[in-house]
Amino acid sequence: MKEVLEKLKKSGFYQPPFQRQKWGDTQVLPHVNWGDLFFDLFYVAAAYNLATILKTDKNWESFFYFLACFGPVYTHFWNMKTIYDARFGLPNDVVHPVFEVFQLCALATAVLHIKPTDQMSHPADNHETFMFCLANFFGTLHNVIFNAEIKYIWVDGVEEAAKHQAGKDLGHSVVTMLINAAAAIYAGLLYYTDIGTHDVVYHGPMIIMIVGWLTKPFILYFFYVHFAHDDFKRFSVPINIGFVIHRMGEWTMLMLGESVLSLLIVNDVSDYAQANFYTVFYLGIVSVTLLQILYFKSQPHSADQHAMRRTRLSGMFFNFFIQLYSASLIIVGVGYKMLLTEYTSDYAVKDSDSDGDSYGTDGDTRSLAGSSSALKYSTAERQQRIAWIFGLGLGSVFICLDLLTMAHNGIDSGRARCNDPETGKFNFKGFFIVVFSRLLIMVFVMTFSLYYSEPHGIAWFGLATIIMQVSRNIHYSLFLSQYAYRYEYT
Repeated sequence: MKEVLEKLKKSGFYQPPFQRQKWGDTQVLPHVNWGDLFFDLFYVAAAYNLATILKTDKNWESFFYFLACFGPVYTHFWNMKTIYDARFGLPNDVVHPVFEVFQLCALATAVLHIKPTDQMSHPADNHETFMFCLANFFGTLHNVIFNAEIKYIWVDGVEEAAKHQAGKDLGHSVVTMLINAAAAIYAGLLYYTDIGTHDVVYHGPMIIMIVGWLTKPFILYFFYVHFAHDDFKRFSVPINIGFVIHRMGEWTMLMLGESVLSLLIVNDVSDYAQANFYTVFYLGIVSVTLLQILYFKSQPHSADQHAMRRTRLSGMFFNFFIQLYSASLIIVGVGYKMLLTEYTSDYAVKDSDSDGDSYGTDGDTRSLAGSSSALKYSTAERQQRIAWIFGLGLGSVFICLDLLTMAHNGIDSGRARCNDPETGKFNFKGFFIVVFSRLLIMVFVMTFSLYYSEPHGIAWFGLATIIMQVSRNIHYSLFLSQYAYRYEYT
């Protein structure tokens, strides 16, 4: 076997993956991989299709399918690839690019079959759910193959550490793959056999998918924390945290891109609502720009300050809530799209034709913005639903940013910063102004639709709350201590 592998290695046809860095080495950020950027392009379409789920209708069922599609597509493709690439690199041979093409085909299939709720909730009537689950199965199979290669065949690096690391990665990937297989088999039986009944809603396959996604952190904890070796440096491969920070920045830009696309691609603006349309448009552009600033100002740019360097548990905490943050950005983008759609010819009406405002009357019944369903809403109900989606997304963005910051700094560090730097006493004024008031703002943002729903007013409200968050992020040192604590990786 070794002789055959050696011949393949010399020929350049098949070569071993290599370990990026060893413990104690100075971590160097890898050069830009154009393949990674090409891989990211598929998520532009993923964000668009995910947004379509929410635009079709606003109810808890659509949010369930939104998360049931978002979580697996992120975890089983993007996240697994990023973590693998942060530890190992692929050689310039013939075999590995074939598997990368296989991974892209699986990702493309999953993205293609992210469809509105009325399709995915009827797996007995169409194949969308089955194909989505099957594509996720093949996505995890790809990760299983790559880790099995290191575990059982070869690797260029510290062999003992690399094989132990690959063994753990292989273990949790197999568990996830089996969960995906169960969802695919269930959906396949509903569609291809007589088990399923036509025109009946079956949530089972997607419930399995979302359960697999939500239990992933616990599975990782089981493999990496509960059964961790005391001499972890001997049995693990370090992650290139600088690489992860770089890729997370690119990922966040992709999710912010959904908001940008939502603002820029709007057709047939009504002649009677141009002033309000452009008001919402520019408020949205400024708001999305500030959201970008808010994220990168609140996240560490050094590996030593990142949650993944602090502890394993804080790294898992960060990895989970960055997903919820990303999903929230898509929801915000959907909100902006629907706000602007209120001023298109399909929704806006002339003042003289309306007994109400300039974009519809309470008697109007039209589909929710972007909807292809037959369900109709009055203008007041439709706008309240839009305000609800926007507030939920924006409030979730703020909450997730605070949780990400907590993952980087730790609870003890945050508690210490509430003490006055000179006297050492608890700073009640700073705590109330910065912490308690922040919680009130988040609650108010997420419930604002109960009090107000005018589209242009919602846009002004969104910008105002974002400015408050940015200002707080910049000037929080006026009330909190400047002292920070450095943690060692444990």
